[in-house]
Amino acid sequence: MTAEAALELPVMPAPAAALFLTAVGLKARRVPTWITDPNLRADILAGLIDIPDDLMGEQ
Repeated sequence: MTAEAALELPVMPAPAAALFLTAVGLKARRVPTWITDPNLRADILAGLIDIPDDLMGEQ
């Protein structure tokens, strides 16, 4: 993406921008600390499973 193309993108509120950046792979996905199963953690990091924000807790 060029700088000119980036300037044409709409301005997004911070929560929407964070979700967008995570969806396109520009921001690392977070895994809640209470999830201990390594396979489940890997699936979340790969983007196969999405955890709702209210279950994320403090990290």
